[in-house]
Amino acid sequence: MLDFPRFLLSSCLCILCSLAALPLQAQLFRGRNTSLSLPKNTPPEVEAAPNYATEPLSTGTLTFNQPIYSTYPEGETSYFYVVERGGKIYKVLSSNDGFPSKVLFMDLAPHLSTNNRPLDTDNENGVLSMAFHPDYHQNGYFYLYYSIRSANQLHQRLARFKASGSGSYRSSSSANANTEYPMLTIYDRAGNHNGGDLAFGTDGYLYFSLGDEGGSNDQYNNARFINKGFWGQLLRLDVNLSLSNFLPNVYPQSSSTNFKTAIHFGTYRVPADNPFIGRTTWHGRTLMTNPFQPNYSPVRTEIYATGFRNPFRFSMDTAGGRLFLADVGQNLREEVNIIVKGGDYGWSWREGDISFANSPAFPDNSSGNTNQEPASSAFSPIAPVITYPHSSSGSPPVYGSSITGGMVYRGTLLSELQGTYFLADYNSGLIASYKETTPGTWVATRLTTKPGIVHFGRNPATGEPVLCNLNDGLLYKLVRGPPISPPALLSGTGAFLLTSSLFPQTGLVPYEPNASFWSDYAVKRRWFCIPETAPTITYSATGNWTFPTGTVWIKHFDLDRVRGNPLTRRKIETRFLVKTATGIYGISYRWRSDQSDADLVPAAGASVAIANTSPAQIWRFPSRSECLQCHTSAAGYALGFNTAQLNCEYVYSSNYKDNQIVALKRGGYLPGFTDVTTSHLPALTSVSNADASLEWRVRSYLAVNCGQCHQPGGGALGNWDARYSTPTSLTQLINGTLVNPGDDPDNRVIVPGDPGHSMLLTRLQGSLSRMPPIATHERDLEAEQVISDWINQLPLEQTLAQWQELHFGSSSAPQAQPLVDADGDGVTNEVEYQTGTDPHDPASRWAYQSTVTGNLTTFEYTQPANRAALIQMSRDLVNWKPLSVPGHPSSIQLTYPSAPTLKTFTVPITSPDRFFRFHFQKQ
Repeated sequence: MLDFPRFLLSSCLCILCSLAALPLQAQLFRGRNTSLSLPKNTPPEVEAAPNYATEPLSTGTLTFNQPIYSTYPEGETSYFYVVERGGKIYKVLSSNDGFPSKVLFMDLAPHLSTNNRPLDTDNENGVLSMAFHPDYHQNGYFYLYYSIRSANQLHQRLARFKASGSGSYRSSSSANANTEYPMLTIYDRAGNHNGGDLAFGTDGYLYFSLGDEGGSNDQYNNARFINKGFWGQLLRLDVNLSLSNFLPNVYPQSSSTNFKTAIHFGTYRVPADNPFIGRTTWHGRTLMTNPFQPNYSPVRTEIYATGFRNPFRFSMDTAGGRLFLADVGQNLREEVNIIVKGGDYGWSWREGDISFANSPAFPDNSSGNTNQEPASSAFSPIAPVITYPHSSSGSPPVYGSSITGGMVYRGTLLSELQGTYFLADYNSGLIASYKETTPGTWVATRLTTKPGIVHFGRNPATGEPVLCNLNDGLLYKLVRGPPISPPALLSGTGAFLLTSSLFPQTGLVPYEPNASFWSDYAVKRRWFCIPETAPTITYSATGNWTFPTGTVWIKHFDLDRVRGNPLTRRKIETRFLVKTATGIYGISYRWRSDQSDADLVPAAGASVAIANTSPAQIWRFPSRSECLQCHTSAAGYALGFNTAQLNCEYVYSSNYKDNQIVALKRGGYLPGFTDVTTSHLPALTSVSNADASLEWRVRSYLAVNCGQCHQPGGGALGNWDARYSTPTSLTQLINGTLVNPGDDPDNRVIVPGDPGHSMLLTRLQGSLSRMPPIATHERDLEAEQVISDWINQLPLEQTLAQWQELHFGSSSAPQAQPLVDADGDGVTNEVEYQTGTDPHDPASRWAYQSTVTGNLTTFEYTQPANRAALIQMSRDLVNWKPLSVPGHPSSIQLTYPSAPTLKTFTVPITSPDRFFRFHFQKQ
């Protein structure tokens, strides 16, 4: 959005003028805070074991770009391998001194692009897993499961590769991606539920898990069949091609342009004892046979176990002789299964340990078929050994909506957890261990919280788990830590000198963002504190700011008991967000009815009916894991503390008001901000600001309420980008495709002129799963109306290509090109488009007026609707910088007005000469 110059007016004004120096004024006082009493590290939750935590594996700079898997070959003791989702594989030297190192082992993506089948990393795609052949040291073979595009169609591929060298391959430092040896290339109609794990069993066979192909509710009707394909299955393959095993059956896939069969024949065989070989019935129905081919089998003979939704991770516990598979649930349950040969695990008639009612008709949609599960004689699913709910209601020890399994712990550091099964939930962040107290009975212990965990590997040097975090790019280990808990009362935090009146202690600085996160009609106040005076904030003009460890943000919520009547206002909640060395944590306090103090909210949060409210209102006190779902590393942790949010004036006291960014600079918090003005910097706007364009109000609202998840690395399934810095045309908002379009294929993220098919609006309204998904029970009706108005206005918007076609007949016409001045008026087509003038009429051009009065020059110009104007000045027409005017008048701030707006600004005239120019841009 701010990559100026985007559209430059070709005329420059030369005038004798110079800017006067800014007058001295009061500045923000930065004091040292000694009163805050908060844990330095993420505190344990009440219901969790009090002495476990995650720590980065490296105390140095060992970071990755979306690490998704770690593994190592049999016999290795010093190295392990880390797979990045984007295709790079690193060989990591393990170390007990806290400083492991890495070298690039192989980069898959360039090879795939060169061969016109690029790696796909959208949605749940990418390189998902890796396995080393049991004889890797002798043959150098390893296997990858990854997503490719071929003829612009998505496929999931299993392939073998070979390390470089001629033997003793554990010492190999690299592999050539050209050794790619495809085994399966499976056409995929969706980008999610790819499954994605690989591992060799003690039997020497390769086990491979796949999800139900995606969408929702098993919409492609795959998981309940053993004769359709590989989706929804756990496969077992013989990659050594033993002649005693069978050749696979043909796997046609006519919808794929380049891969008419999923199988690359000759790359594997089917173990002769695979459990479904020879089956002729399944789920009470006879499978089709071929009388002309006596040896024909209607079954996908590679299947070892069936009935899975998205078995993203599984693990072999060789010491216990069991295979644990974690299956990601739909609406209510996450589950862990112990796999038995030939087992049916029930999806999509069962979700975890409960029935599932939304599966497709079986076996198809033919007349008379239903989705009712068969009789027990034909359907005997194996129950999971572990399940947990999606909801935190009732304070279960574990909850969440995306399980990452997992491993049986066989390390020595945490000896009391020996033999327990570890798992994590990607979304809630909870990490837990399950102990089998009696056969078939597993009891959970919540250990700690770290969102973003996607794999449990093992460090060969220590035997301890290695946790891959997709969100922050780090590897973590589990450690035992001291039990440090937050104060039980708000008064005990040391944040306020007078708790009941919220009078802040020294070092707490108030602030106010341009656009506020929707909080169910609450009125909010905010402070931040960096307790010591030396640490500073790292500034970025358009990206996230970086904060020192120990930074604290405080947000307080008041609520009108009678909505809209401030005389009925009551203190409801005060939240803290604390920056730690490795991330952040959040805690919350609930105000007592007498308003004297506030009590620490349990770690699981609480939903409470607020007494005597009109209309009646439920208030959500978020759980600590819910805090982390929004305050992500991708969003910079502190959501309202960045340039676009703080670029506005704040009244600090009766005799001091200032732009908040400038104030932080003057107070010593923000030394990296070196500009003399903020006029050229982005500034979000409130959804209620009628002076701003509908588009900018909507983009600001989405950036604040959705951007923490809906951005690259943010964790949301949807591919659209809510960041304000992404031009609207590149966000995939307009006609953007959906992961799950529901029952109507015309649904999109936003459909111009059609609110009913615009699922972004539908999700805000709560007609489907509500967004944002946490900490809210009330709809934001004003925002819904503004977004609906914008959707209805979109057909009137004109892209540059449409403007070119209107005026020149084609966007490719020579006279239509953006830098051409078609009418010879000194203004390019780009500028004519931005300012709404006629490219064929030399008299129709954007212009300004200037008036000299004494030693002052006043400029007057009209800013087009929904166009930001950046004014720059220069001494030599080569070096340009943003215009700075004493007092920072609003007339030179970056805004997107709702209508053409007359603006003026005045500068003093002195020598030497100054030149001015204007840039215009669309969001």
